Amino acid sequence: MEAAVGIESFLQEGYPFKCIFKHRFTDFIVQEIDLKNQVAVISDKTKWNNTDQKQDQPFQKKDKALPFANLTLSEEFLQQSTQLFGQEVTEQFKQFVEKVKTTGKCVQFETKVPLPESKEDRIKVHQLIRQNIPILESFTKNVHNQKSKAEKKEDKANEKLQEQVLQDHILIKTSTINFKKYVASQTTSKAYGESKKFVKFLLMKRNIDSINAGMFISKQLGLSNKHFAIAGTKDKRGITTQWATLQGMEIGQLIEIQERKFWNSNILMSDYSYQDSGIRLGDLQGNKFCVTLRFLSELTQNQQWELAKNIENLKSYGFVNYFGLQRFGSKSKIKTHQIGKEIIKKNWKECIRLILLSSQQEDEERINQLFELDDFVTMSTLINPKLRIDKQLVDSLLQNGVHNYFTALQSLPRNARELYLHAYQSYIWNRMASMRIKQFGNKIVVGDIVSATILDEGVAEEGEEIVQQVAEDEEQQKNQTISACVLVTEQNISQYTFDQIVLPIYGHKITIPEESIASSLLKEIFQEEQITKQDFEDASNKFFIDGNFRYFVQIPTEVDHQLFKYQNKDQDVVDSFGELIVDQGTYQGLLFRFKLKKSSYATMLIRELTKCPSTLEFQQELSVEFK
Repeated sequence: MEAAVGIESFLQEGYPFKCIFKHRFTDFIVQEIDLKNQVAVISDKTKWNNTDQKQDQPFQKKDKALPFANLTLSEEFLQQSTQLFGQEVTEQFKQFVEKVKTTGKCVQFETKVPLPESKEDRIKVHQLIRQNIPILESFTKNVHNQKSKAEKKEDKANEKLQEQVLQDHILIKTSTINFKKYVASQTTSKAYGESKKFVKFLLMKRNIDSINAGMFISKQLGLSNKHFAIAGTKDKRGITTQWATLQGMEIGQLIEIQERKFWNSNILMSDYSYQDSGIRLGDLQGNKFCVTLRFLSELTQNQQWELAKNIENLKSYGFVNYFGLQRFGSKSKIKTHQIGKEIIKKNWKECIRLILLSSQQEDEERINQLFELDDFVTMSTLINPKLRIDKQLVDSLLQNGVHNYFTALQSLPRNARELYLHAYQSYIWNRMASMRIKQFGNKIVVGDIVSATILDEGVAEEGEEIVQQVAEDEEQQKNQTISACVLVTEQNISQYTFDQIVLPIYGHKITIPEESIASSLLKEIFQEEQITKQDFEDASNKFFIDGNFRYFVQIPTEVDHQLFKYQNKDQDVVDSFGELIVDQGTYQGLLFRFKLKKSSYATMLIRELTKCPSTLEFQQELSVEFK
């Protein structure tokens, strides 16, 4: 599997260690490092522990009327309301407020009041409502001004204008959003300061990926997913902490939804603050990891020495900065880079077929038959509605013609289309890296390309759902910028080190020195793949596939390790924050802590450390042996 996506070499030779990886959620702990070099750790760790306890505690109902204790209508407002709207409307306001205070619910309310002639008077009406009954909203409904000039002229000619003006009014009604914001403002401590456009918080989660966690939070708040933002996706299987922002919310609303009966106990929001701007994809330096590896048997003295040697090599020389298996769809037989290659070669039919088969593997034979028969009507009944990509393709073929494959591909969201091309770029880079190691070893040589500074190298982090990480892929790849690129020669080779070598992510708008090693390796790969540079140029006219450079190796920082023993194969050996909680028993494990830049995959570091494959199949084999 690794060789199929270009992962073929280790940076250093070493003794292989068979280890179980991610056996428990606590075996993989990730804490984001922001642009200010701060590590994401919640300030009150007891909050996370309390999420487990909440599941066993009976749900306690809250007094819903409590936030409205201060909601009163002043005498001044009542006088102004009576003056402007009349006694009847003022009584409606009083009854509405009383009902809200009694029930604590978002009571439906709607009334119309006459539209003042001057703009200043209209503004006064809107301000009066907003300042005194903040859970309502008001709209100017000017029927006459919404008409065309011809209609207005006709109204005047027919003497209908006077009658029309009577239809103009200000609509005052309940606002669900304003209601929630008011509740939040009354229940939130003033310690958070004045409300601003964004709420920033720490998101700690377990057994759920970042995208689905954001979708769950947004749904609880009644928001579109676009209001939720993170700097990078984090793994599903593990315990991860990262910063996130929500737009247009009050901190109290975030606190309130976590106290609901059906809140997901695997998600915690904490450490809130108001911000003027939101987080953007790529706004991180990297991640801090705490990884637990469980050995199949106790290590001998010689094996412990070999392990120490592997760790020292990793600290000194790093690992090949491969794009990990997650980049290519590790759960599918058909990989995303295979689809990308068909796009480059303009094989639109094969491209669509592969996309459909990649998510319908249990019905592979049936899907293939229907595809060759152009029976997309029957196929549409077999596709799970949750598979949005597949559904979109089949719908497009039914609407635009069963042989209009390119139009079907173009119907997909731009970032989904480009995912496949980015995967193919990653595959070519991986192959180039493996060939570079095999042919020239782990020393810098004449013909290498080096960069003294890469301003912001970014690639997708390890995520579960490939399509969900596309936006991050695209944004971070755009931010990937080489400030200076130098060809290594006999004259300057002494000025550079092995860890400064970069290899091209081949694409549009990238210049590779003709006499470089990378250039000759690319020619060899293109010949084997039966593609040309012109194929990439043509694809660039339709899709975003700009090129860039990526470090050949990455060296982890702040590396720390500890051998320990434990008794039960299935027990947690560290707490949710990476602190060892056991150290005696029959079995042996390794606690490994390190920091990586955002451009790197932790699985590739573990692969280099253990000198074993990073595939799911290999881990499954070890799990059987372990049990």
